[in-house]
Amino acid sequence: MRVRGNNSISASSEPLYVVDGVPINSGSYSNIGVGNQGLNALSDINPNDIASIEVLKDASAAAIYGSRGANGVVLITTKRGASGATRISYDGYIGTQNTIKRLDPLTGQEAQDLINEARTNVGLAPRYVAANPTTQQNLFSSANTNWQDEIFRAARIQSHTVTMSGGDNKSRFLVSGTYFDQEGIIIGSGFNRGSIRLNLDHNVSDRVRVGVSLTGSRALSQRQNNDNNIYGVLSTALLLGSQTPIYNADGTFARDRFSSVENPVAAATLPIISARNNRAIGNIYADAELLKGLRLRTSLGGDYLNLKEDRFIPSTALQAVGSNGLGNANSRYDVGWINENTLTYNRSLGDHSFTLLLGQSAQKSVQQGIITNVTGFATNRIRQLSAGSVKVDASSDETLWTLLSYFGRLNYNYKGKYIFQGSLRRDGSSRFGVENKYGWFPAASVAWRVGEEAFLQDNDLISELRLRGGYGVVGNFEIGNFASRNLYGVGAGNLANYNAVAGIAPTQLGVRDLGWEQTQEINVGMDLGLLDSRINFTVNAFNRKSNDLLLNRQLPLTSGFANITQNIGDMRNRGLEFELTTQNVRSKDFTWTTSFNTSIIRNQVTRLVNDAPFGAGFANWVQVGASLGSFRGYVVDRIYQSQEEINADNLIARQRTGRTNANYQSPDTKPGDIRFQDLNKNGILDAEDQKLIGSAQPNSSGGITNSLGWKGLELNFFFQFVSGNEIYNNTRAFGEGMTGQFGQFGAVRDRWTTTNTDTDIPRAAWGDPNGNARVSDRWIEDGSYIRLKTATLGYSLPTKWIQPAHLRSARVYIAGQNLLTFTNYSGLDPEVNTFNASNTSQGTDFLTFPQARVYQVGLNLGF
Repeated sequence: MRVRGNNSISASSEPLYVVDGVPINSGSYSNIGVGNQGLNALSDINPNDIASIEVLKDASAAAIYGSRGANGVVLITTKRGASGATRISYDGYIGTQNTIKRLDPLTGQEAQDLINEARTNVGLAPRYVAANPTTQQNLFSSANTNWQDEIFRAARIQSHTVTMSGGDNKSRFLVSGTYFDQEGIIIGSGFNRGSIRLNLDHNVSDRVRVGVSLTGSRALSQRQNNDNNIYGVLSTALLLGSQTPIYNADGTFARDRFSSVENPVAAATLPIISARNNRAIGNIYADAELLKGLRLRTSLGGDYLNLKEDRFIPSTALQAVGSNGLGNANSRYDVGWINENTLTYNRSLGDHSFTLLLGQSAQKSVQQGIITNVTGFATNRIRQLSAGSVKVDASSDETLWTLLSYFGRLNYNYKGKYIFQGSLRRDGSSRFGVENKYGWFPAASVAWRVGEEAFLQDNDLISELRLRGGYGVVGNFEIGNFASRNLYGVGAGNLANYNAVAGIAPTQLGVRDLGWEQTQEINVGMDLGLLDSRINFTVNAFNRKSNDLLLNRQLPLTSGFANITQNIGDMRNRGLEFELTTQNVRSKDFTWTTSFNTSIIRNQVTRLVNDAPFGAGFANWVQVGASLGSFRGYVVDRIYQSQEEINADNLIARQRTGRTNANYQSPDTKPGDIRFQDLNKNGILDAEDQKLIGSAQPNSSGGITNSLGWKGLELNFFFQFVSGNEIYNNTRAFGEGMTGQFGQFGAVRDRWTTTNTDTDIPRAAWGDPNGNARVSDRWIEDGSYIRLKTATLGYSLPTKWIQPAHLRSARVYIAGQNLLTFTNYSGLDPEVNTFNASNTSQGTDFLTFPQARVYQVGLNLGF
């Protein structure tokens, strides 16, 4: 999730999540690499428990969270009990999931023919010929395996929640329990979670209230090797040729002897990779009125996370070849607590009213982990680590951080027309240098409710008009716990040793003045309501400058260190946000409401280390003046059709360089190869002929929701759109590169041959001597899309039908997700980002697990 774009280069750009006043841990705690597919601690939160979600985007609002507010704040409030008779409800659904799209592979025979052609085009012998005992070359003449059909499946999904709530004027309660189970659309993958929640509020007296919020969950993830992983299930399904069968004649998994790619069915069924997570998030509070208008509130919150990961790769899997099986058992836990104390004073004096809040908070998080890794199993049936004969790794670690804060906020209101809010926070963090421990985070905003002025009081057209403006400073302290310290490595191995003897050695040079990244934002906006608020329009314009971004500065190697982290970079995000809500029909039996929102954000890097650009991911490029997520590469000109064209370019190269052996591209360039543009006009293609060829940043994004109701029927559907972004389709670079043994997609049927020259797809060439598959705009695609993201059709049964069954309410519905997608993107899913946690490597698709199309049938009952 990104709030108003990326605000950092090397630190996290994830917002701060706060559940019932407790800032919670998010992100991945996994220590087992399965590609870029990570675990996320947010999956422990039960959506059925959520009453509301509020996103603080504006820095003037998020500044009360100080050094943690630069990326926005997501406030999650859970459901609570209400006074009245005890109510019991059931909410549940079952459903099925499937792929939105599948790619078109070559048939087995086409794959063999292509490989033979690619080899003969560069002077090599064909590979697939009749069986030859001398060379052991075999022809799988009957194999035609569509690996996507073998690894994808129709997967079930179900959720069941029971909630009981009620209370009286003194005490209110809510208790709920949920079971959620979801199979992945790739065989062998899945996720299930059980969770319980208890929320209590009690009035000790007319002046004192106490309460508790507590949720516990246990989740199990059945994981698979995934994107950017040579042993991944989807990776191998796309990169293993169709000429390979699933099984050998003896029932063992078949493999391509000329390739290191695993059998996809073996990749899905042989490894066992699981993650069990136990989570508890809680908060207790006491609120007392000390004097009239003066309240004291104290709270203590905690977040406990315990993750246990296990992996066993049997000796029959390619990943464990040579090691006789691989085993891992890792655990990690994070215990965090926060104590917050606030004084709030409310006072009204005639037309003036104000609220003053003063507060103090202290927060600490301690994390510990154990990593173990063994090989050499005597049998694949005993998977405990004690069965492994070679202890490869056994290590433990501990880290922590603390935060001490003081804050205040003043809200002032005059006649309900003129509104002012100001806040100031001072944070001290253990993560920063000793000379820069504390920082100040001020914010102020004003609003003028023009609609309350006398000249608009009786206006039949304008029902609300508000003008707003604000300024705030927020920080980002998600940089790692000891980035400012002198660090030492200990132990044997490669870390710190001499002649295999354990020792200690410096590994990081400390930075005494290292500080948090700082973001300054100006926001202006307007809220407009028309026709008795049947039409509501909101617009915001913001200018956000992020300064002192953390970057690595190279050091002379004579210092003993390669680099040092400093506050160096700057970046800017500017944008417009529009929201429009209309009540199209508002009658007794029929209602129709439409909500539309869109945002336009422009991101620009304004300062780097010596303003020197650098690469990231497969094709991304970070450069002053460009946006994060930019792509850099070569530009395709055309396909050479004759040797004469190649000779002419080589002649110009020799004339301009003065070298008699110079070539425009490669001495092995042939007709059918791509000619790339010589941008600097020096006569040869070199690294300087690369330029920015696209950006993952969209021109605009947003959505439109329609909600219709007629008597007991309701229909809701939401369309999501993204426009103007590009995707670097690295999956195509492998699946259409025609450079080696990898399985290829159907698009290469139109490749260049002497009889098919009217095409933009080059010839097949083993080893790619011309670099046809290099990073270029050949792999840049328009990522724009419009998607029917969700749709729900429900019916609430009339009271007279359900009263005999002693039901308070009953509703049935059908729902779907990702139902329709309109896009020109050729990959599995345009809503994709392989490096999802990276700020610099955006918009890349490389063998990435796609989203699923989901159909659900649900039931809501109230007793």
